[in-house]
Amino acid sequence: MEIRQLKYFIAVAEERNISRAAARLHLSQPPLTRQIQQLEAQLGATLFVRTHAGMELTTAGRLFLDHARQIKSHMEQAAELARRASDGHIGRLDIGVFGSAMLGIVPQILNSFTASHPEVELVLHSAPKGPQIEALAHGRILIAFDRYLPESDALRRETVSSEPVYVALNTRHPLSLKPAIEVADLRGEALIGEHNWSVFIATRELFAHHAFEPHIPQQAPDMITATVMVAGGFGIALVPASVRSLQLPNVVYRPLAGELPANVLLHCAWRRQDEDNPLLGALLATVRAFGRSFEAVQARQGAPLPDSDS
Repeated sequence: MEIRQLKYFIAVAEERNISRAAARLHLSQPPLTRQIQQLEAQLGATLFVRTHAGMELTTAGRLFLDHARQIKSHMEQAAELARRASDGHIGRLDIGVFGSAMLGIVPQILNSFTASHPEVELVLHSAPKGPQIEALAHGRILIAFDRYLPESDALRRETVSSEPVYVALNTRHPLSLKPAIEVADLRGEALIGEHNWSVFIATRELFAHHAFEPHIPQQAPDMITATVMVAGGFGIALVPASVRSLQLPNVVYRPLAGELPANVLLHCAWRRQDEDNPLLGALLATVRAFGRSFEAVQARQGAPLPDSDS
């Protein structure tokens, strides 16, 4: 039995006339009659009584009509679901995120994506860069967002945004009175973090230009924790601009001034073998639309983005 035969049967049952059903189906009458006869032969049941008035359903025909309509409806729903999945409008997206990437930028992207793809389930997995890359490699997540993700033969990446560096200060710190912090102001100051953090990668040339290394006696697992430590008076933290959305008591943010640009990159990365995944394609379209909007804002503020790494 074919779905086409069910459609033909339903049309004849509803029109109660072969001629009208054939016109509705854009068929001639003989092939439609043959299809109904073949369906009855396959079922081993008479579905219609042929009368001078037209085609009347038998008891078997009436029972079969109810199920035929349900089957046809299920088939149409299944086809629609398949089309929506193929277009990236339904399914599950596993996303890797970590730390300050979840402050401002990534939530904006995901909120925009959810607004246009409400039937896609987003599942977030928080993990540092190393475990994220491993999760990508094993297909446990489809895409990762983090600072300075690597590119490789197996992974592709794009720059999502480029943010200026800010200095998070306790309100009791003398530097908090300045509208902007010079790199030279940080000589000898106790900074919080680790040397391999994205903000120290972004400011490496600035510190080298001033001929001193940042003094980092206080460790923290991430920039959010570092900002909390600033609130407790444990030191100063260099942070991307988006961390300013983290409003804590006794913490103020000042732009880092310098002769050289210092911008922190946020990347997204995915496996090259997943590039045909419609969900990934749909999310990347949202990421790129956000990037264009972000660039426009940065340009108006006089802080151009570097070229994408894609």
